Amino acid sequence: MEQKRQYKVGIIGCGRIGSLLEGDPLRGKPASHAGAFYVHPKTTIAAGCDINADNLKKFGERWDVNRLYEDHRRMLETEEFDIISVAAWTEAHADIVVHAASSGIKGIYCEKPIALNLRQAKKMIKACEKHGVAMVVGHERRWDAKFRKIREMLHSGELGQLKSITGYTLSGPPPKLARKQYGGGPMFHDGTHLVDLFRFFAGDAVSVVGLEDRPEGKKYIENTALGMMTFENGARGLILGGGERNYFHFEVDIHTDKARVILGNHTAELHMTKPSKRYSGFAELEKVAFPDTGGQLNPFVAGISELIEEMETGRPSTSSGLDGYKALEMIEALYKSAGNGRSPVGLPL
Repeated sequence: MEQKRQYKVGIIGCGRIGSLLEGDPLRGKPASHAGAFYVHPKTTIAAGCDINADNLKKFGERWDVNRLYEDHRRMLETEEFDIISVAAWTEAHADIVVHAASSGIKGIYCEKPIALNLRQAKKMIKACEKHGVAMVVGHERRWDAKFRKIREMLHSGELGQLKSITGYTLSGPPPKLARKQYGGGPMFHDGTHLVDLFRFFAGDAVSVVGLEDRPEGKKYIENTALGMMTFENGARGLILGGGERNYFHFEVDIHTDKARVILGNHTAELHMTKPSKRYSGFAELEKVAFPDTGGQLNPFVAGISELIEEMETGRPSTSSGLDGYKALEMIEALYKSAGNGRSPVGLPL
């Protein structure tokens, strides 16, 4: 007998992360908001919305959904949902979340970055608090088993004292886009995952120094951004986004006083301090077996489970609206420093 699904979901934004990535034959599945809600045992997709008629048609056919809308306000006024999934462009997040929060729903799964700027992010968080709506921000690596395992080992002291984190999100040059409309370039759209992971592992930062390359001028998004961060616990961070590469690369390199961890989309390495086999009286890092993670649950599905848990118990998720806000705050501080002659910028802003 088919399991009864408790929660009705409306998906706003049926493009790449909303649905289309499910068609990529090389990606692990689910790879999209719709894919995760489709397989989650407690949710059913009741309707979809997109301003792109072609994306909307493909969405309806793929997930067998016939309640389709081109205006999210009309959809929210017509349908009754428990959960809204926000997979639209970042500049639309604030308007959608604020309107959805007052529509009687219980939860929102919002794609990253949380918003275009901190003012919008605050507005979204306040609207959810006012109406008692749970909100999760889709920094999905927070639910990846290998990232969670390393965080657990860092926090327990098993890997020693955290000293530094270096992160890369490297990609090709972006198109010429206005900062006011799009918020930022590679550091904003992909780098949000990195700065969020820095907080996930190291906690809050207290200061940021930024450098950037904006070949089209200050009014346009950056091609490359570099940030140096100091955290409350004394650890240091170095982050590089963009870089005009002919490839995509995402990686976090963590060093403690006795270990090194390298984590990427498909990389998980642990190196521990051992007596050197090459130099007498020295210690060196030696690669060892990566610790057992206890199995891998799809990060998109795990994020939905945490959203539902917050809806049912009130317990905040691993990736709250505040977490999304603080990731955006670190990026804004980096941009602010870069535009101010690389002067350090203190946090919180």
